Amino acid sequence: MRVLVSEFHQETNSFNPYPSDLAFWLNGQRVLEPEVVRESVQGQSCALLGIIDALEQSEHKPEIFYGYSMFCRSGGTARQEVLDHYTERLLESVTAAMPLDGVIFSFHGALQTDEHDDAEAEVVRRLRAVVGEDCVVAASTDLHGYISRELIDVIDIVAGYQTYPHTDFYETGWRAATLGLQAIAGPRKPAMAWVPVPMMVSASAYTDREGSFGELIADAHRRVTDGGLLDFSIYQMQPWLDVAQPHSTVLAIADDPEVADTHAAELARELYSRRHDFEPDLFSIDEVIDLAEADGPKPVVLVDSADSGNGGAAGDSMAVAERILARGSRAKAATVVNDSPAAARAHELGVGAVATFRIGGSLDPRAVSVEVEARVRSLHDGEFVQEGPAGRGLVQRIGRTAVLRAGTLDILVCEWTAGNGDPQLYRAFGIEQTLYDLVVVKANTSFRAGYSSFAGQICETNTPGAAAPVIRELPFERHPKEIYPWVDAANPGFPVQFARAQPTSAQAE
Repeated sequence: MRVLVSEFHQETNSFNPYPSDLAFWLNGQRVLEPEVVRESVQGQSCALLGIIDALEQSEHKPEIFYGYSMFCRSGGTARQEVLDHYTERLLESVTAAMPLDGVIFSFHGALQTDEHDDAEAEVVRRLRAVVGEDCVVAASTDLHGYISRELIDVIDIVAGYQTYPHTDFYETGWRAATLGLQAIAGPRKPAMAWVPVPMMVSASAYTDREGSFGELIADAHRRVTDGGLLDFSIYQMQPWLDVAQPHSTVLAIADDPEVADTHAAELARELYSRRHDFEPDLFSIDEVIDLAEADGPKPVVLVDSADSGNGGAAGDSMAVAERILARGSRAKAATVVNDSPAAARAHELGVGAVATFRIGGSLDPRAVSVEVEARVRSLHDGEFVQEGPAGRGLVQRIGRTAVLRAGTLDILVCEWTAGNGDPQLYRAFGIEQTLYDLVVVKANTSFRAGYSSFAGQICETNTPGAAAPVIRELPFERHPKEIYPWVDAANPGFPVQFARAQPTSAQAE
């Protein structure tokens, strides 16, 4: 058994005006030549290592080959040159390893280029032209993937994260590899049922740990435990993708196509029936500052998800800082911003220098900027290690970094952010959140895994940005707006289809 492993991973935000070109991907990201893939991910809690470990520990003992791999932080729409570069290098590795019984990818599932709404589907389509139809292709993805019909037409197995906050990167890679091996070894390839669900909801409004979405995930796990169903993935589509045919997705995998069909249709109906439960309850910026000024025992967390780098925004908005400064608030506060020129100037001035800085709007011209007199508190190389639980031990590099102080506000200024939801983004640079009244977190629900143990009130906040939580207000141009929340159909019907050569199901009404 011969299996090749590769990664092509980015979450795209169509509303970020700063495109992800090849230079962006190659600058400080995880771009790996085939011969260093294995050693480069050792000890990291990531899907790619989960895939590798599952293959290495399998009773099938496959011969493992590695392909060129590219992992990039979230950002604007990828240039087509990125996909072309990756596939050209990938297919060199594939050709050298032929014949192959399987190829297993670590994807995100929401990667868009300026030519392809589903870039991963195009990668697999090009791969098929080399490996043929008998080669099994499997992939792990994020829970926020856009799992299109185009991808399902060319792939055999897809496994998505089952947690939000995402804490099962490694486990999802393991699932994808294990199911891929089962499809190769036979005697019968598992059937994967696919159901597009006509809805798109804010990523700030649900978690698998509690509430309506948590109940649905728990129900799906019971279906696996009770037997029959091998695996499931319930996708809440990333809402900052402007594509022509948007939808969320349910996948169900079983040995018996009828079992997969039944569970997929039932879970899809249940997901859609809960659509009204996924509306965000938002504070204004000033309301959150008021709470912080009340001087509670724990820090108030202001969630600026609209400017989340994890969601593909530029991360260069100072909208919250602008209100803190304009009010003359005495609350001890901390925020973070991508601003390479400001970071460079702080390094030129040195620790202790006081100067007027223009901060914000360095990438997205629509972002709020401020002019403020600040003191350079500290300077750093920008490297830190995530504390987790998600991605524990993962080394992040955010370029030249400085901590600036303006009144009672500390501003972490860097060249780019990474690990936005991990507490070490602040702690590694001398900002201990538990000693602050207000902490700005530019992430969606992912941050809760690390912050819940010490945070006071966590406030989802209505802030401006490319990853805004009120999706009806986003400037979609290609999205037909024929799904929820633009259209609230009572019972739209959920047609079940199967990946590749599996039988076609009747519509499940």
